[in-house]
Amino acid sequence: MTEATVLTSGRTRFGISLPIVVVLLVYPALLLNPRRMLGDPDTYWHIATGRWIIVHRTVPYHDMFSFSMPGAPWTSPEWLAEVLSAWLFDHLGWAGLVAVTALCATAAFAMLLHALLRWLAPMPAMIATALAPSLVLPHLLARPHVLALPILVRWIDALVTARSEQRAPSLWLLPLVTLWANIHSSYILGLGLAALLGGEAVLLAEDWRARRQAARRWSVFGVLAVAAALINPYGVEGLLLPFRLIGMGTLNLIGEWQSPDFQHFQPVELWLVVVLFAALAFGWRLPPTRVAMVLLLLHMALRHGRYAELLGLVAPLLLAPALAPQLAATLGRRPPSAADRLLAELARPATTLGIALGAVLIAGLTAVVLHRGIQRQADGLTPQSALAAVAAEHVEGPVLNDYRFGGYLIFAGVKPFIDGRYFYGDEFLKRDYDATAGIGDELPRLLDEYAIAWTLMPPGTTAVGLLDHLPDWRRLYADDIAIVHVRQSRDPAPAHDAGEWREKR
Repeated sequence: MTEATVLTSGRTRFGISLPIVVVLLVYPALLLNPRRMLGDPDTYWHIATGRWIIVHRTVPYHDMFSFSMPGAPWTSPEWLAEVLSAWLFDHLGWAGLVAVTALCATAAFAMLLHALLRWLAPMPAMIATALAPSLVLPHLLARPHVLALPILVRWIDALVTARSEQRAPSLWLLPLVTLWANIHSSYILGLGLAALLGGEAVLLAEDWRARRQAARRWSVFGVLAVAAALINPYGVEGLLLPFRLIGMGTLNLIGEWQSPDFQHFQPVELWLVVVLFAALAFGWRLPPTRVAMVLLLLHMALRHGRYAELLGLVAPLLLAPALAPQLAATLGRRPPSAADRLLAELARPATTLGIALGAVLIAGLTAVVLHRGIQRQADGLTPQSALAAVAAEHVEGPVLNDYRFGGYLIFAGVKPFIDGRYFYGDEFLKRDYDATAGIGDELPRLLDEYAIAWTLMPPGTTAVGLLDHLPDWRRLYADDIAIVHVRQSRDPAPAHDAGEWREKR
């Protein structure tokens, strides 16, 4: 490993470094734009789940929120992040949740730059780091996966460093994967990349003796890492759950699991253009194993848009060791400019004064935001007024709600028909989609089958138009967020109850 070239022996006035500069630029920008991070309905049910865990002092094993699948098997592998989310919200409000979300994302970017500076000159390291937020920001939400981003960067950095130094990763990483496994299921990717890098170590070893040694060392680490990941309330079930999720056939019905729509600008397109231009213009030569790993990440990002953040954070770390000497040779052909000298100076580790200064500025800004608080404005995920109208009219009974309203209903103490959790299964999700999209006669069938008393749908939904014309249904309330229909007769005769329907399945 080579350190970034230092062109001057002086120090900046305050002793700050490039990673601290990133923190001071990115964190305020995120913290002062909370709407982006609160733009997902799952935040609501994650908070509700955390509250339930805190009250009951155990993790859930069966559904206790919905009326359509009560008692159905359900596990929450993000339980630790949900407890933290609930605590932050209950003690610090939306401001606390937003601050931690912004801090975790910022930490991931700063850690990425810090890791890249050990390999690359400041300019290419900054470019690679600057591309990462474009891929992370579309999915930067106050949800458990963001808490895992710093862990992801640290894990991959440690694996790549170990691989470059021809050794197995340190066993001190094992507690990290245990923490990760209780925060978010993305730890499966971490284990997978450890296996790929271990395979690379065996494949590229100098001789059979070195191969056997690499295989033994990486295998031991891999087995211990899997064992560490199994230290969670659900054991093996927590390990298998991500694979079951990926195997669902209805994921393409959910926005974040869809492929990027290249009819509109996509951040992954910018990443591809920059990387392809640099590779073709400068003749990058990369090990086939690393190319394969990056192509795997690219495939994941093109198949499911939510994986783009992995491409932005992981790919630079995988490529940096091979690119370091090539970029150094390219940059060495020209005399250093004033900008090069400044960046090289900032690339050096921060002094104690610089770290203290950055910490004070971040703490001060966070304190101001927490003191002022963040008032969540009405949005398309929060049908607060609609629920108030339902309560005022004393409407009771099961609700057929739009998928995006399920999280808020759980948060508000109303049992939803469906929400953002994936335990409902493909058949149920498909039926709900067909009903709200007006496909066939699925809507009136669900209304009768589940004895639906009222519905909660956003304007423009096909189901709203159908409900306007169904007999025995009338509009109770409408605004630009949600429309409520109620059954004229409050005592519908269902074909069979939800329990009978599950048994027929």
